[in-house]
Amino acid sequence: MRKSAAITLVIAIVLIVIGVGLSVYGIYLDSPHGYIRSFDHGFVSYHVRYVTSGYGSGHAAATFGHMLFNGGLVALVISFILNLHRDKEDREVREKERKADRAEAEKARTEAIDATVHEEGSKDDSTSGD
Repeated sequence: MRKSAAITLVIAIVLIVIGVGLSVYGIYLDSPHGYIRSFDHGFVSYHVRYVTSGYGSGHAAATFGHMLFNGGLVALVISFILNLHRDKEDREVREKERKADRAEAEKARTEAIDATVHEEGSKDDSTSGD
């Protein structure tokens, strides 16, 4: 995996986690909350239970969380694209190396055959001269 793809993947994961966290926190702030108050003054005691609704204070956190989550998804896609692009480059490089290796092996084989032919030819020439 290419270094830039790995870094982008880590950033994407962090953005997604922070985005989900902020969205959940914003929803929590906007949700209704129940409270129970107990009052005790000597012989008289009573409990008051009430529910307050959210006042929209979590809207900014939820919106920012959605933006970070979407940014994380975009970074994740970019990471995959970078990784696929790297694989394509690697395949091209491997194919060029294979072609070069084949050409080098063919050249070495041809040189070995030429050397063998020249050796045999020189042996034949030396025996025919005697």
